[in-house]
Amino acid sequence: MSRWMVAVAWGAMGAVAFAGEGQRPFSVDTSGAVVSRPSLLSEEELARALSEREAELEKLKARLQELDDAPAYEEAESLGVVALVKKSRLPDRQQRRLSVAIIREARANGLDPLLVLAVIHCESGYDPFAVSPVGAMGLMQLMPDTGDWLLSRRGLELRRRNNLFDVELNVEIGSAYLSELIREFGSIERALVAYNAGPGAAGKILARAPLRKKFLQGYPAKVMGEYRKLKAQYEEDRQRRLMAQARAPVFTPINVERMAP
Repeated sequence: MSRWMVAVAWGAMGAVAFAGEGQRPFSVDTSGAVVSRPSLLSEEELARALSEREAELEKLKARLQELDDAPAYEEAESLGVVALVKKSRLPDRQQRRLSVAIIREARANGLDPLLVLAVIHCESGYDPFAVSPVGAMGLMQLMPDTGDWLLSRRGLELRRRNNLFDVELNVEIGSAYLSELIREFGSIERALVAYNAGPGAAGKILARAPLRKKFLQGYPAKVMGEYRKLKAQYEEDRQRRLMAQARAPVFTPINVERMAP
C-alpha cells in the first residue's frame, strides 16, 4: 500500500476507533481529572469501517483518473473510437479505458489512432479475449514471446501470458510493436507484413517479388482497406458536424432582444 493510502487509513482508524461521531477519546473536567472514556469499537467493526474508507478512496481515485483522461476521451469520441470499442462488449468503465488507451498509445508511438483501430478490427474483431490457433492473444493478437521481449526492453516482464488479455497493456505493446516495425521496414504496408508473419519471415517475403506481391495483397491490404474506411467515416462525420454548427443560430445580444416577446 502506498504511503498516502497508509496515512489516510491511519487517519480513518483514528476517526472510527471510538464510538460516536464527533466524540473525543476522553473528556476532562476543569481540574484535569479524567471523567469518562467511551467504549472502543470491536476489531470487526474497525475492519468494516476501514474497508468502507478504502472503497471510498478507490472511487475518488477512479474519478480523478477520469478527469485526467478527459482530453483523450474527447478525442476518442470525435474520431469514432468510443463507438467502435462498444463491439468489445466490455463493461462501460473498461470501454472508456480502452478508448483512452488507443489514443494515448497511438500518439505516444507516432501512429494514427485509426490505424490502431484498423489493426484491432482485422486481428481480433474487437474481442479482448481472442486467441489464434498459433497462440496470439488479445485485441492486437500478440504472441506471448513478443510481449515479453518488448516489455523486457523497458525493464519489465509479462509474468503471465494471460496479462495480454488486459486491454490497456495489449494496446500499449501492440502500438509500440507496430511503430517499431514501421521504422524498421519503411512503410505501413511492409510493416504489416512483418506484424502478421513475423520480422524474420517478412524479410524473406519482401526480398522476393512474387511473394511480396502476394503477401501485400493479403493482410496488409485488408488492414489498409479498413484504415481508409475509418478515415473516410471520420471525415464524413466531421463535415456533418461542421455543417450542423454553421446552421445553428448565433445568439448575440441583438438577436436575443429581437426574439424577446
